[in-house]
Formats: sequence, C-alpha cells, structure tokens
Amino acid sequence: MENNSSDPQQSGSFAAAGGSSSSERDIASRRNRLMRITQRTIDMDDSSRSSSRSSDRNSVHSNDNTMEDVDVPQVVEPPEDDERLFDDYIREREVVGTEIYNTELPTEHAYLGKMERVEGVDYLEPGKTYRLPIYSHHSIVFPGEIVPLMLNASYLYNVGVDGSSDGLKFGLVFQDQYTSTEGVYGVTCQVYERGNEGESALLKTVAQQRFIIVRHSQERRVEVRILPEIVLPDPLISTCSNAMVRHAYGSRKHQLRSFKRLLTQSTAWPQFVYDQYGTEEVLTKVEKYLSSLKITSVPTDPVKLSFWLARNIPLTEENRKTIFGTDSVLRRMLIISKALDHMWYFICKRCDSEVANYSDIFAMSKQGVQTSYCNPSGYVHDTLTVHKTKENSTFSIGPPSAEYSWFPGYSWQITVCTNCRQHLGWKFVATKKNFLPKSFYGLSGISITVKSHGDSIGSQQQQGDDELPNNGTGVSAPTNPIRNASWESITYEYESSGSDD
Repeated sequence: MENNSSDPQQSGSFAAAGGSSSSERDIASRRNRLMRITQRTIDMDDSSRSSSRSSDRNSVHSNDNTMEDVDVPQVVEPPEDDERLFDDYIREREVVGTEIYNTELPTEHAYLGKMERVEGVDYLEPGKTYRLPIYSHHSIVFPGEIVPLMLNASYLYNVGVDGSSDGLKFGLVFQDQYTSTEGVYGVTCQVYERGNEGESALLKTVAQQRFIIVRHSQERRVEVRILPEIVLPDPLISTCSNAMVRHAYGSRKHQLRSFKRLLTQSTAWPQFVYDQYGTEEVLTKVEKYLSSLKITSVPTDPVKLSFWLARNIPLTEENRKTIFGTDSVLRRMLIISKALDHMWYFICKRCDSEVANYSDIFAMSKQGVQTSYCNPSGYVHDTLTVHKTKENSTFSIGPPSAEYSWFPGYSWQITVCTNCRQHLGWKFVATKKNFLPKSFYGLSGISITVKSHGDSIGSQQQQGDDELPNNGTGVSAPTNPIRNASWESITYEYESSGSDD
C-alpha cells in the first residue's frame, strides 16, 4: 500500500539540521518521492503476480490438468516524469561527489619542500642606475610572475643590490632570447621564500621591474637602468575641462559612450580616431576572453594587466618581445587587441605539427593559463595547461609518477610529439576519482609556439604557387615532409631539462 506521509525520522532529522542548504532539502525530498515510487511499483508487481497465480490455479482445476504454477512477472513502467526524476537525482549526486581542484595549490610550489619566509620588498626608482647580480634565463619573464628558481647559494647570499635594504634581489636577463641594438633586457626578482638543498638555494621569487643593462663587467654584477611604465590618459576625455572630467569617470559604461559622443562634436576628429588610441575596445575583448576561460583573479591596474595579458593570451614570440621592450602601456594593449582578433592554435617548434587548439586552454593555476615551474634539475618550464591535445598529435611514455608533481593530487607522464618525437610537455592524471578535471596536459613553452589560422591558409597558398622540381616533365614531384622511422631508430634528443619531470 502506498504511504503518502513522509518518514517522521527523516523529517525530524532535516528539521534538526537547520543549517542545511535548499539543494540538500530538495535532494531529500526527491529521495523520499523515489522511495514511494519504488514501493508503489513493488506493490503493483506483487499484486499482479498474485492475481496471475490465482488465475492459473483456477484454470488448472477447471480443466483437470496437472500443471506447474508458472510466475509471469509483469513489468510496470514508471511514468516518464519519474524516470526523469531518477536521472536528475543520480546526476546531482555525482556532482555533489566531485571535487573541483583548488587552483591556489600550484602557486605554492610545494614540490620544492619546506621553505622559510623572507621579509622585505624593494622597488627601485625608474630611470636610475643600480648594480645588480644577474642570472641568465631562457625565456622572457614579465613583471608580476612568480618564478621558482634553483641558484648557487653561496654566491646569492654574499652579494646585494646598491641602494637596497634587502640583499635577496637580483636580475634575470634574456641574453639568448631578447637582444637589440640598445642592449640586453631583463627583469628584477625579489625573493619571498627560500630553502636550501646542498649547494643550491631553492627560491620563490616574484618578478617586479623591467631593466636594460647599461654597463657590463667581468663580475656577475652589472649596472642596469630601471625602465619606466608610461600610462597615457584617455585621448578624448583629456580634451574636456576639469569640471567635466568627474562626470566622465563617474558615469556608467553605457553613459560613458554617450558622453564621449558629445565630446567628439567639439573636436576636430571623429570618434573612431580617438577609439584607436583608447583601451575601451581592448577591455571589452579581454572581458569576453576571460569569461570563456572562467578566470576571475585578474589585475585591475593597467600596468599589471598589460603584463598579465601578455603572459596569458596566445602571442607570437615577436609580439612578446615588443610588449616587454615598450614603455607605453597603451601600445601593449593595442598589440594584445590585435592578437585577440585571431584564432590561434599551438604547434610543435621542431616540425610545425598542430598540437592543440586555442579553445582548449584553461587556467589550472590561480596565476593563469601559463605558469613557471622548476624541475629537479633546476630548469624552469613555462607551462601552458590545455584540456586536451589534437587527436594523434601526441603520446605519453613512461609509467605515471606522482613524485615532484607540480599539481598536487595528479600524476604525470612525459608527452612527446607523434611526428618528430620532441618532448612537448606532460600529461597529468588525477590520483583521486572525484577530482575535476580528471586529466589535462601541460605544454612546455620552449617546445611549442603559436600560429593563427590565417597564417596557415596563406602558407598553403604560397606553397601551391611555388614550383617544385619536375625534371623537365612538367609534373611536380610529390614531397613527403614526414619521415617514417621505426621506434628503435628514434633517438630522443631531450635536453637535460626535458628528461626530468
């Protein structure tokens, strides 16, 4: 018999749990309803079976035949609404059982071990010259980045910075990656945590200010000039009087557009000219980009935002160098704006094979989609996280290992390019069943680069226009850029950095 009243023990337990959320109460209500549906189905099934047995017996006695009682169960299909209710219940329980990964864990770099805090943060005055101990780095580091390092301890702690209250400040220079006629560029790094491992110093540093080397020396300490950060005002609002400026910055976004249209009526140029030198359009593109990545922790300061975007959107190496070398924040934002107009994909640096799509990147770290991590050999990898790679573009080798994992709770395997067998990065798989995401890839910045879809179309057209050797027959000979090689004949040309984690 169907019992329409709810279970008093369950009702009492939910009444006692006054702090339960509405979603939990809803799940409990659905559970009770499912129990009633199940009980009703069982009762109907038992009733049908009993009537079936009685009918069979009467038939046997009336015909004077000896037959065995045969149970013929009748399946009673629940209503469609009840089936949907059950599916929703199972789906909600699966969601409740999952655990979204804490993106703050990778920023702690716990794989470096226990470290002690270093007090003191020094900012150097732009335009002045200082003497800094310097170290060479293989890639460009933008201000605001957290960079884990493994350096010589005896040298680091014995040298300091002129005019600094703290000796744990040094410079990273990009001598191999970024040189110009003006000089060698670099960035100052302030240590905020340190630890020791033999003769090496394990450091967590934050990049602070750009500089250019003005005088070299035989020692590791060189003279550098701190570069300024120039933030220009809005070109249109700067034309209005001081009395009207407060209305411009106090207005809402849609009101600000109307205010600017009014201002252009008293200027010599139309509004689209001023928009080319403003950041409003860029910020609109950035908001759309960040919403697709579901990133909320983004700097609001124009200088910090320009560097953060240079790190976290697909850019060519030339664009990254230009952004780092320019003092104008507006110029950086215009380069970023142009890059956001293209759809990018990631390719292997050695063979130009497509590795991953632009739409597959996501932020596994609170810092963004690309973060620096240090391997046991002391090599720093700029690692880009993607949900997946293109089909048959990569494969993983070696057994999974959770030792020295950059993402706590995940094991890693080395991932290589299917075409040229170059080390591309790592595949990370969750060690817990309820972790989300269950797996993802970390691509090393030294092994991949970006290319837009427009570039690929143009290169294909150019390749079609070029004549290939035809030996006078008038027919171009086919080319095969991919060399077939057996697994035994492949020699992995890993650097010491790529062979470890």
